[in-house]
Amino acid sequence: MKPEIWAAYSSTHGNTRDRAIDKFIELIERNLWWLSLTSMAIGVFWANQSPDFAYTVSNAMEALIDGYSYFAPVAIYLILTPTLIKLMTSETRGKSFAKYTIKWYAMARLIACVYAVFWTVIAFDIPVYSSLEGFKKAVVEAVTSLGYMLTHSEYFYAIYASVATTFIASRFPTMANTLGKGVELIEYLGKFLVPVIPFLLLAVGAYVTILPEILGKVLGSDSSTLMSRQVSIFGFEIDITTSLGMLLLYIVGAFLTGFVSAIWHLGLILLAKRVKPDFSIKEYFTVYWIKVYPLLWATSSEALATPLNLNMVRKFCPSIPDEVRQFVIGTGSFLNINGTLVNVFLMTGLVASILNVDISLVQLLLSIPIVFLIGYGVPGMPGELILFAGPMAHSMGVPPELMPIYLSLYIGLQIGLPDSFRTGANSTDECLCAIILNKKY
Repeated sequence: MKPEIWAAYSSTHGNTRDRAIDKFIELIERNLWWLSLTSMAIGVFWANQSPDFAYTVSNAMEALIDGYSYFAPVAIYLILTPTLIKLMTSETRGKSFAKYTIKWYAMARLIACVYAVFWTVIAFDIPVYSSLEGFKKAVVEAVTSLGYMLTHSEYFYAIYASVATTFIASRFPTMANTLGKGVELIEYLGKFLVPVIPFLLLAVGAYVTILPEILGKVLGSDSSTLMSRQVSIFGFEIDITTSLGMLLLYIVGAFLTGFVSAIWHLGLILLAKRVKPDFSIKEYFTVYWIKVYPLLWATSSEALATPLNLNMVRKFCPSIPDEVRQFVIGTGSFLNINGTLVNVFLMTGLVASILNVDISLVQLLLSIPIVFLIGYGVPGMPGELILFAGPMAHSMGVPPELMPIYLSLYIGLQIGLPDSFRTGANSTDECLCAIILNKKY
């Protein structure tokens, strides 16, 4: 066969194969919410029926967590570096509106972190400080712990390397352009994780079913006192000594993320109404929100919904100039992840409650700079909270013997339904941000 004929044949069949893969992934994305929930329920049932299956899953989770300490710092560096480069490039475009938008998003991110800490403290009844020796000593201990982490944690070595690389790359345009393509590559590869999510939820269902036995092996006789029998969310007690109780906790935790994100979204609606008096809340929900949120919630993919989001914002607010709409939504896809930040703190409180890890308001507040910065390295990929798990565990002072279990729960319980709620919040916020920021333009 002639080379040119073979090339044409390969290209045609390659494109056909790629389209088939894309259609399969899109099918999974459209049905992801119920596939995830069903898979977790199957995992719970299967583990109850087959202890061998449950312990096979447990061993696999342990292997995953063993590799996490090597994978996470590399992932943080590879994802955060191109994002920071992209951010610096945007800031130097010379337009005051671009700079204002980026600064506005940064301020909103900081406020969102404080907001999330507030709700985490209220939801899980977290004290101001956990030390019995007074507030001053608690602050000193927390700051000392943070200082140790900043100088000894491999996660922060990755952040420092990323920041240093960003400044070096800013002096070499070719290097910056090469590294700047990393975000798009990560998002592209991230879509191939979607079909794996139901299997991960199946594993999580099995893992939480035998969690008391796992704790017993790790902690011995102390496991009964170190693991909670009940977790309280807003005073609502959930018995987690049964597998169905753990499943209920997962669902309630997901809806907690949805509720707190919805309150944040309501605040943006009121701000948009103040900035634009003729803004119609009724039309917002009937013309824009109802046509965008279901796709976001079902697929957990900001990237998939971005074209629809751009189109629906244009239809809902035709008075917003194209350059404003495109820039605000385009940069918002990686700068406006406040739903994700909310989930970071709520998940920290949830897992700490499960394992009886004492955390405090002081610790949560001191972790805000960590979350703020790492948040720049989580483009719209499924399960992005995996990048926060290790740093947050260190920030909260999780004991070494509990670290693998803490990471397993944090990573496992954040996928599926919580991802749907935080994704829906992230992207629909961008419409309101476009309305608010358009006033500056």
